[in-house]
Amino acid sequence: MTTVGTPNEMSRFFINLNKITYHLGLPNLWIDDVDAPLPLKKIHKGLRFAMNVIILLFMMSEWAAFLTQSNLTEKQATDRLMFGFSHPTLFSYVLAVEYHQERITNMLHKLAMVLKEEYNDKDIERKMVKKAMSNAAGFACLFMMALIFYGYDGIMQVIRGDGTFTTVITFWPDVTEISYAASITRVATYFIWCVFMTRVCAVYCLVIPTTVCLSHQFKNLQSYFYSLVDIFDEDLEQTELEKKYEEAFKVGIKMHSKTLECTKDYQTAYNVIVSNQVLTTVGVLVLLMSQMVDSERTLENVLSIVTTGSAMLISTGFFMWNAGDVTVEAAELATAVYCSGWAHCQHSAPRVRRLLVITMMQAQKPVVIWALGIVELSYQSYVSIVKSSYSVFSVLY
Repeated sequence: MTTVGTPNEMSRFFINLNKITYHLGLPNLWIDDVDAPLPLKKIHKGLRFAMNVIILLFMMSEWAAFLTQSNLTEKQATDRLMFGFSHPTLFSYVLAVEYHQERITNMLHKLAMVLKEEYNDKDIERKMVKKAMSNAAGFACLFMMALIFYGYDGIMQVIRGDGTFTTVITFWPDVTEISYAASITRVATYFIWCVFMTRVCAVYCLVIPTTVCLSHQFKNLQSYFYSLVDIFDEDLEQTELEKKYEEAFKVGIKMHSKTLECTKDYQTAYNVIVSNQVLTTVGVLVLLMSQMVDSERTLENVLSIVTTGSAMLISTGFFMWNAGDVTVEAAELATAVYCSGWAHCQHSAPRVRRLLVITMMQAQKPVVIWALGIVELSYQSYVSIVKSSYSVFSVLY
């Protein structure tokens, strides 16, 4: 497939983002093929499949650790429970992207190029790219810091001489075993975990900018309808002005329809991700708070707990805040439609008014992104989720 439409700042952003996520282990999610030789593409596909198998075996090893590991500290026991619970949900993110590859590709192409062919407010586009880049980059840095600090914690256990390089608890080796084979296995396990989490990070860096793009597309629609009133400033006959306005108004209706299609595609493609994110956030926060209470208060322990908790809170925040912006910006569209200049029509006034009423009725329907089919992604829901995590922790402890 080849790109349809003129490249713009937003499309260039997603092309570059796709190159990054592709090299981090996700499939190609842009309508154009990745610029790489065919043998390398086949190798990439094979490596993706191999990593999926390895990660499945890795998670099975984590579950088996509940039966074999009995010499754990409080922190290690909590880590075992937290990773055993969260890793399957995080792995489902990668599988969801691979399963919905075609849908995501078409959605990104519509948002970044097809919808921009009719109208593209450059100021809104620049703000969108800036926000998407800052959100994705900020999260990725915090996410990687959490991985690094878990490794730092393991190294400090070895340096102090009171432990082994234990980051992720697997069925073997025992956390107290100090053999050469055990040490090699622990390092390999940490490496596999980092590769796995890097792929998960790539999913986050895909979903967050997509959500930002969707909310700004509704802003772009608002700008389009507000701009229609300028048609009547042109030096044309009244009938020609009205005809031009009516045609432009119908173009806006088509753009709105395509934007709603993108919203439905987003809900379908990312439903597993946003739903599991809510569950994972509550579970991980509860376990991290219990870990903070029960485990030894060393610098490396605190750093790993704080960075992991911050990454969890911020990633969920970026999901829910930007999804909430979609609802807010979509709700503002009806006002933009009303202010589009329909009152300047004379000869075609009855027909335009009917068109206006139907469009406003459609624009007034709430556009909401849901998690688990019951949780509305919004600023208010985010606060409720954070509060519920603390409430669960208070009841248990």
